[in-house]
Amino acid sequence: MHKTSAWPLALLYVGLVLYASLYPFEGWRDQGISPWFFVNAPLPKYWTGVDVGINIVGYAPLGFLLALSALRTARDRAPVLAATLAACLLSLGMETLQSFLPVRVPSNVDWGLNTAGASLGAVTASLLERFGAIDRWSQFRDRWFVADARGELVLLALWPVALLFPAAVPLGL
Repeated sequence: MHKTSAWPLALLYVGLVLYASLYPFEGWRDQGISPWFFVNAPLPKYWTGVDVGINIVGYAPLGFLLALSALRTARDRAPVLAATLAACLLSLGMETLQSFLPVRVPSNVDWGLNTAGASLGAVTASLLERFGAIDRWSQFRDRWFVADARGELVLLALWPVALLFPAAVPLGL
């Protein structure tokens, strides 16, 4: 079993997905439709490549971090499947909650693309682990950082996010 900073990063990334999926957090109301109407809705007539890319790229780090967490701590026998399923359920929850926000539009395409992105990230983590890239990072970390520097490295990884302009409310000063 390895100590890994992937678990705290995965949890923080889930928070980022919650924030991005439900912003703005106002105007919640029952719109008189089933929360799951989007699951069987027809595919949209109009879509953009940017929307497709954002949905795939937005969930790829989550799949990567969840799979890496499971791989490094040996908590799951099928880490790619578990990471993809967890991200799929999170995406389903976010799309369902968006049906209560008038400024958000839930979509079965977004749900599918989010799941595909998470799967892509999980497969990437599995391949990097299989080919030893993650072990090389661990060796580098052990050589250059003090023992148990996981928390500090997580904060260092989050520092660029804190510098975004305009400042996000949770990370604003």
